[in-house]
Amino acid sequence: MRHIVPLALMLAAILMLAACDLDQEKPILMAAGSYSDVAVVVSDASLASSMEAFTSALNQEYTFVLARENLLDTTVYTPDQWELAKGYKNIIFVWRVGDQGPVVKMLRGKLTDAGEEYVSRGEPTVLRLDEPFLNYQHAVIVAGTDRNSLLSYLRRNAGELRAEIESESASRIMRRYRYEGLAEQLMTDLWTRHRFFFEIPGDFRLNQETPDGYPAVELIQAAPSRGITIGWSQSSDPDMLLGQHMLLLELRKELGLKMHHEDLVASSLVWSEDTLNDMPAVRLEGAWTSRRFDGGGPFWCWFVADPERQRVICIDALVYAPGLDKMDYFRRLQAVIQTFSLQQPQS
Repeated sequence: MRHIVPLALMLAAILMLAACDLDQEKPILMAAGSYSDVAVVVSDASLASSMEAFTSALNQEYTFVLARENLLDTTVYTPDQWELAKGYKNIIFVWRVGDQGPVVKMLRGKLTDAGEEYVSRGEPTVLRLDEPFLNYQHAVIVAGTDRNSLLSYLRRNAGELRAEIESESASRIMRRYRYEGLAEQLMTDLWTRHRFFFEIPGDFRLNQETPDGYPAVELIQAAPSRGITIGWSQSSDPDMLLGQHMLLLELRKELGLKMHHEDLVASSLVWSEDTLNDMPAVRLEGAWTSRRFDGGGPFWCWFVADPERQRVICIDALVYAPGLDKMDYFRRLQAVIQTFSLQQPQS
């Protein structure tokens, strides 16, 4: 039985058209590929040539040091090719109501009565189709009766559709990690010894813990090298310190030297306001260079205040993957970091 859950996306309705049972997941049926990949499937071949403005808006660029990557990479499929999209983790179906053909036939077969009603209203509408073909798959239908208003709607709402894909990607990444098994003993140990908690994937290992008394721990994954480092500094007023970028920068510089033997590239630093698992956070992005070898790479880090224990905490994500795209690795690290908490975990 399908379940319908209305959500908000600009002026449209997103409807949950299918449900999944996590206990019945079958690894062989999981969608493959990167969370960056998006298939855009059009209901009629004549729409394909009009997708460039939308896909360009969806594929926002991000710069890792010098290398540029798209946040998302799109491929447009016409009705005669649409089944190639079934293996993607992310699918956007663009449906001009009134078209006929295999894509429309398939979509009508997926719709509930409520979905049919929303599509028939004529105004551009977004319907969420949960795991239509494979586990760990996110799909939406963007439907409208008028070609021009449908294309305009897609361009205007590309940012919201991208944000929805990113949010769903984080949820799917953590769902997969939980399915494969978390490092529960390590999670408990870090809470017991250092009073912070987050969900740690089973393939992470503890690489350093308070070396020479320095207040930080480092967790790493291999192939390629990825790490999460958590360091902290005592402060009588951590909330105030959170507003002092220069002091936060000194904390991140010291963490880099003590834990990674690295320097930060001053010209690369970008500050922003953010949240971390609903906690106010300051975010810093930039580049590092190693003191031990000829190389470097990007980092993302977040600073949060811990008033109860009078400290400011820096949670740092680092990837060293020469010649490889970095976005999907950082997307996975960020999903893990977003589970960070200062509250005692529930047993």
